[in-house]
Amino acid sequence: MLVTEKECRSALSRCGIPGIDYCLNPYTGCGHGCLYCYASFMKRFCDIPEEWGSFVQVKVNFADRLNAELRKGKRGRVILSSVTDPYQPVERKYRLTRSCLELLSGTDLAVEILTKSDLVLRDLDLLKKLPRIEVGLTITTTDPRLARLLEPGAAPPERRFQALARLAAAGIRTWIFISPVVPGLADTEENLATILKKAKAAGVPEVSYDPLNFYPAAVSNLRAVIRRHRPEARLLFEAACRAPYCYRERLRSLAAEIWPAYGYEPELP
Repeated sequence: MLVTEKECRSALSRCGIPGIDYCLNPYTGCGHGCLYCYASFMKRFCDIPEEWGSFVQVKVNFADRLNAELRKGKRGRVILSSVTDPYQPVERKYRLTRSCLELLSGTDLAVEILTKSDLVLRDLDLLKKLPRIEVGLTITTTDPRLARLLEPGAAPPERRFQALARLAAAGIRTWIFISPVVPGLADTEENLATILKKAKAAGVPEVSYDPLNFYPAAVSNLRAVIRRHRPEARLLFEAACRAPYCYRERLRSLAAEIWPAYGYEPELP
């Protein structure tokens, strides 16, 4: 993983996610190296020849810029992060996310975190100080071997469930994001039901999902993994690629059936 440092002009960015006013992305790129990453479009803003998923740019002055912007009295809801993971491996060294939380604790902004890492537990002391905080963990599969193929740099699924349980026990509102639901690999009733069952055991009140977006780079990466490691999934994956609408409708029907069985209301994309 290539790690470089740079300075940024701003920290708080307006966000188009429904219900979110601002996003904070202290890093460009991500050490988790997820094969399905939707943020690969960010590469065009990086003067780096390496492939997306193999580099991280650290915005070393990010906290200073955020501190200056927060003096203007921002209000609303902010998410860490929208196009990177705030708790990817380099956060252990640079601690930019922790610096952001320290600054946000003195504001009126509601804070939402979305990550694939149990490193979020390091900052439990700060999370408890935030009056309006939600922490979501993305979990695509409960199969550790499949997770290793799809998300090679991320924490194993079981560690994410354990982190959710500890957060919930500390009084932090949590949620699970099954994203993306990869056809042929993670869209089985068994996988989705197991996630819901473990979510209930961890005290998670909300579970949402998002179907795979068939970006060319993501499709190419997933095809390579399926060809080499899970050839039995090829027909289902290719069928979804040919008919994304039918795939989404099948997931909607599956969610409407499974979610209530575990006490959840499905948020249907």
